[in-house]
Amino acid sequence: MRKTTQQEMSAMEYLNELRDSGVTNMFGAAPYVATTFGIPKEEARRILSLWMNNFNEEANYLEVKE
Repeated sequence: MRKTTQQEMSAMEYLNELRDSGVTNMFGAAPYVATTFGIPKEEARRILSLWMNNFNEEANYLEVKE
């Protein structure tokens, strides 16, 4: 386990909101993250993968497992 960065935490909270909205299948969420946070697609995919590996309804992402 490691502490998340502020950017990761914000993006993962955003991903919970995106999931709840039903706008997209979460496997296709990386472009939304890249656009919203102004980050490269590769970084958005990494954060999406991190979110998928650590998903929880409470959006408690203070620490994550890689």
